[in-house]
Order: sequence, then structure tokens, then C-alpha cells
Amino acid sequence: MSPSIRSLAGDFAALFSSLVLLGPLALALLVGASRIVAGLTALTISDPLGTVGFSAAVLLALWLALEGAMVQRYGFEAMDRGGPFQRGARYLSVAVTTLAGLIVSVQLVALALPWAFKTQNTPAQVLSVLLVVALVATLYRILTAAREGYLHGSEQQR
Repeated sequence: MSPSIRSLAGDFAALFSSLVLLGPLALALLVGASRIVAGLTALTISDPLGTVGFSAAVLLALWLALEGAMVQRYGFEAMDRGGPFQRGARYLSVAVTTLAGLIVSVQLVALALPWAFKTQNTPAQVLSVLLVVALVATLYRILTAAREGYLHGSEQQR
């Protein structure tokens, strides 16, 4: 039986929204975090290595966008499809991107907090701290879900 127009339209909408919204955001976070880490560690990255790193970030962002579309269409259970290695890689890609978001957000907070204290801007102070707390909580939830999913998948295969 062929898919209906409604089903195809829903698939296209999920894929398009993920590629337009999630893909560029993930790419910006991955590239931004890699530049921040390279700057903090005083690493000099040659042009060929930078090109390879950017290409890897593009591929990871595209993969994350496709996984986001799958989650939009089929729910979070789509993250648990495949074998233990595939599930682990899927959760690892989400965790790496979330960690990149945490790095970029901490850098933003590190730049914004001195300004907020200097100008006595209490709302900026509170929002900065809440942003870091939200990202740490997200990273914790992703890592615990990955561990539980991996352990649960290993138990099912026995």
C-alpha cells in the first residue's frame, strides 16, 4: 500500500522543519563550541584539519536534523530503534550537541555575567544562571536516558 498524501506531507514538514531549524542551530553550536575549546586550550588548527572538523560538524548536524524529524513523526521511541551500537551512537550525537550548547551557553554567560553585575542588571543575572541550570539538567537527562536505553536494549537482546 502506498503512503497517502497526508502522510507524505507530514514527513516532508517534519524533515523540512528539522533541516531548517535544528540543522543550522546544531551546526552553529558544534562549530562555536569547537572554536571556544580550541581558543581556551590555545590549539592552533591547520586549514585541512579545520575543514575536516567543519565537515564532521556538518554531517553530525544533518544526522541530528534527520533524527529530529524521526522523533517529530514517530515520538521518542524512534531514538531506541536499531541495535545497541546504533542507539548508543544516536544518543551520543544528541549528548555531544547538547554539550556543545552547554559550552557555548557557558561562554555567553561568562561574557554576560560581568556585564550584568557591573550594571546591576538583576534580570540578566537570573536569566544567565537559569540558562546554565537548564542546560546542565538537559545534559543529565540525555545521559541518563542513553544509559537506561542502552541497558534496556541489552536486556531485550538476551
